[in-house]
Amino acid sequence: MASETQKKHRFNIVDFVLVIAVLACVIGLGIRYNLHSNLTHSGDYAEVTVLIERLLNTTAENLNVGDTFYNPFTEKEFGEVISVSKSPAKARFANPDGSISYTTYEDRVDAVVTFRVKGINTENGFMMGGTTFIGSGSTFAIDSLRLETQCTVLSVEPMQ
Repeated sequence: MASETQKKHRFNIVDFVLVIAVLACVIGLGIRYNLHSNLTHSGDYAEVTVLIERLLNTTAENLNVGDTFYNPFTEKEFGEVISVSKSPAKARFANPDGSISYTTYEDRVDAVVTFRVKGINTENGFMMGGTTFIGSGSTFAIDSLRLETQCTVLSVEPMQ
């Protein structure tokens, strides 16, 4: 019978390059998703005030304190409603003479909603969920169990 001999695998330059490439990918992902801050930081909260314009009156009834809203694209939590203020929706029009006039919609409201949002305070601003920048002027699509809409961020105030 012929004896079978097995070659032992020796660590060579190709193996070394593969290990370095895998490590570089892991470090790159960690930097991209700010994993160091997410793992070492328990999380901050901010009061995010948004404007939801021209909601139908019947739809605005589904906007309640305590509701939780989610980002429909990432399916991550946006925040919990802590206050709601509604006012009749107004539209602005330019007249032919250049002046501005306003009209009020009978069946619509503008809602100013304040959310309690979890994230991380950084020197660059508030990062919602640790990865998404949120600041004044940002627009987000948000969903709850009873409402789907789009909002514009008015202010972001860190909570103590």
